[in-house]
Formats: sequence, C-alpha cells, structure tokens
Amino acid sequence: MRTRLPDRRPSETTTVVHDGRGYAVTIGVDPVTGIVREVFACDFQTGSAMDAILNDACVALSLLLQHGVEPAVLAHSMGRIDNGSKPASIIGALVDHLATEVRS
Repeated sequence: MRTRLPDRRPSETTTVVHDGRGYAVTIGVDPVTGIVREVFACDFQTGSAMDAILNDACVALSLLLQHGVEPAVLAHSMGRIDNGSKPASIIGALVDHLATEVRS
C-alpha cells in the first residue's frame, strides 16, 4: 500500500557525484516517521535529455519508496561496475546515497 505524503514535508537538498558529474538531489521524508519517501534529482544542465531521464527515474524511485521498498533492496538490484564496488549509473548512485547516507 502506498504511503501518501502531506503536501508540505521536510526535505534536504544535496549534491550527488557520479562519474565526475554533480547532480542536485532533494530527498523528502515522511514528517511523522522520518523515513525517506521521495527523491528528486536534476542535471545541472536543465532541459537536457539526462534531466528528463532523471525526472522519470525519480518518479519511479519515489513510488517504490512510498510502497515500502527499502533503499538497500533497490541498491542491491542496480547495475554495478568495478567488481561491484561502484554504481553503473547516476540512478544507482542516487539509490546508493539513499541506502548509505540517509535514514530510511
């Protein structure tokens, strides 16, 4: 079952770096539990193809989080490189950030 969030909720914005590029990331949390329930990211080149891909990916990630999927489970499912030590894409880097740097 999806956990619906109130219209106003706490969030934090940070930068996630993948493959030498920085991405602005905003993480929204459930104000009651403090659990991460949404993520937004954008390429610093607004309007680029990557920006559009990130928007769509973040909608999907946020829905998964709102349905109770743990960030660590998502991170385990993402593509990896360098013998599994690094995420293969910015999407994997976002999920790794959620799984390791943010309370979930």
